[in-house]
Amino acid sequence: MSADRSQSHPGEPVRTPAAIRVSGNRLKHEMSLYLRQHAHNPVDWFAWGDEALNRAKAEQKPIFLSIGYSSCHWCHVMAHEAFEDDEVAAFLNRHFVSIKVDREERPDLDATYMDAVMAMTGSGGWPMSAFLTPDLKPFYGGTYFPKETFLSVLGQIQRVFGENRRAVDDQAERLVSILAQHDRQRQSGLPDETALDEAVRLAIRRYDNVHGGFSGAQKFPTPLVWQFLLTRFRRTGDDLLGGLVRRTLDAMGEGGLHDHVGGGFHRYTVDASWTVPHFEKMLYDNAQLAALYTEAAAVFGEARYAEIARATLDFLIRDLSDEEGAFFASLDADSGGEEGSFYVWTPAEVLAAAGPTDGPALAMLFGVSEGGNFEGKNVLTRRVPPEQVGRIYPATTTPVDKLVGHYAPLLRQTRAERAAPGLDRKVVTSWNGLAISAFARAALHFNDESYRRAASRAADFLLERHRLSDGGLARAANEGRQTGPGMLTDYALFSIGLFDLFQATGAWRYLEEGRRLLELSLSRFRDPAGGFFNTADNAETPLGRRSEIYDSVRPSGNGAMLNALLTAVALTGEPRYREEAETLLRTHGGTLRQMGLEMSAWLIGLERYLGPYYEATIVGEPDEAETQSLIAAFAALCPANAVLIRLDESSLSAAQALAPVAADKGRLNGKPTAWVCRYGLCQKPTRDPAELRQQLLEGWSR
Repeated sequence: MSADRSQSHPGEPVRTPAAIRVSGNRLKHEMSLYLRQHAHNPVDWFAWGDEALNRAKAEQKPIFLSIGYSSCHWCHVMAHEAFEDDEVAAFLNRHFVSIKVDREERPDLDATYMDAVMAMTGSGGWPMSAFLTPDLKPFYGGTYFPKETFLSVLGQIQRVFGENRRAVDDQAERLVSILAQHDRQRQSGLPDETALDEAVRLAIRRYDNVHGGFSGAQKFPTPLVWQFLLTRFRRTGDDLLGGLVRRTLDAMGEGGLHDHVGGGFHRYTVDASWTVPHFEKMLYDNAQLAALYTEAAAVFGEARYAEIARATLDFLIRDLSDEEGAFFASLDADSGGEEGSFYVWTPAEVLAAAGPTDGPALAMLFGVSEGGNFEGKNVLTRRVPPEQVGRIYPATTTPVDKLVGHYAPLLRQTRAERAAPGLDRKVVTSWNGLAISAFARAALHFNDESYRRAASRAADFLLERHRLSDGGLARAANEGRQTGPGMLTDYALFSIGLFDLFQATGAWRYLEEGRRLLELSLSRFRDPAGGFFNTADNAETPLGRRSEIYDSVRPSGNGAMLNALLTAVALTGEPRYREEAETLLRTHGGTLRQMGLEMSAWLIGLERYLGPYYEATIVGEPDEAETQSLIAAFAALCPANAVLIRLDESSLSAAQALAPVAADKGRLNGKPTAWVCRYGLCQKPTRDPAELRQQLLEGWSR
């Protein structure tokens, strides 16, 4: 049924699309880039808040809730086709209260209503389109709608809502009841090592033996899954599993998912071969992938993985950070209105940059051809071995294996003259927590002061600018203005970032702040039935407080809490943290056994819980060569199974207060000494870096 495009609705005067185009809608006052992108739609948008919700109740209109994010390609498509259309806008303005939400600022609303859409349709995605009663209960939903389909849907909803309101309300009540029952389901029981082994077997069954990664028409990097599988390989030494990890890291690093000119990774590829990406770049993907490649470089001794990790971190500093050290949310997939145009090349463009002698060899290295692999142009890849190129082009002025490194800065300069992808300058606390972890771990492993400084600046920014008046955290900030209270993931992932930064710097204030945030998490987010809610006890929750246990491309709130607690108990010796972690595992252990890879952050936590998981305390003054050698031995391993505590004369009082597990450790014969312990049970103290390495690997293969 098509929409009735003339019927009016009583209430406040309806603004015409023409009037809104001239003066803009309410979103022009918002800080979110995603919301401001819609500020001159002819739709009379509201942001989520009292004004919109009270309007819906007063006028008894259905709510059209549209949720997306600034770098979402299909969000832009629906905006162009539907929300910029006067006919669609006029109908929405007359019959609905239309609300826009940035999912990166309000992940709680996104999770709640995405669950509803998936329950109704069996699938989800963005833009998410949900229809709610005035009391915020969902009754219909979907994702992207083309204009005519959308008008038809609007017309049917307007008619049914007006003529059969009771049926709409009944359907909404049933859906809310189903969601509540699903959220309260618990499959308990403390899991054991069989849960880890079964998850590995599932990964092997799903593995794409041709292209690496997991079988499917599209390829997502899923860094959490590969982090777990790498950790499991380090524990077991299973060469089959190690080969799966390596081939996937190679495929991602060589394919079009990886930006070979500017560093970093795109969101996913639209094909099975890792060639043509969906071009958006997200902070959370790149932070996790940088950490993964850093650790893989240590595990496999592969210089190429170190290069990829460093290039990704350098990209984050160069292109995704502000002058005060915080990291921005994302780069858009579109450039100048075209998807991917910033990143693709023709042979002529490569030759113009590298010249007639080196250009053909460089183009071959990058897989550049006249036909191209994306709309007549080329997404760059690195699948052609330099030896093969060297045989065909033996007379290059720059050695073939040095061509990419030599010309990458020039290619970056060339593409900087193109229309750049949009930058979302939103600073999300949890995503910055992931970045702080990545930089801190890389700083320790590579002994790189620039990465140590980047992690410290980001942490200091959050501690100063994202702290609320009650001591808690803001979810995000945009142009200096905080945007809502923090979620569980913000507290947990920032805590982990601070714990990692403490290990990289030896600065005890970071351990103190990490513990403070962890204690706030325990007090404000606790679910009496077990685990933790997404939102704090004083937060707005339209359909009640909900829990998140399944990991996505990022750790779930509860998965992150599990790892924060286990890291904290290793660093501090506080037994209460281990008890909390065990309770969390016991509460959802049955679900973990059943869901496996869908809860990869939990699997990493379970590996730590089962152990052995060590604390390595290195006692010695920072400027002593022996101290530095012991720290270097720890850092070279980039261990998944240990934390580092640095103890010197100046830090004894801090250790007694914050990490009593380390405070009683001393020197052997007055010399710098390492102590490797597990929950207070210590191996023989050592001054030998090689022996320290051996002790850290006890119970692990590498």
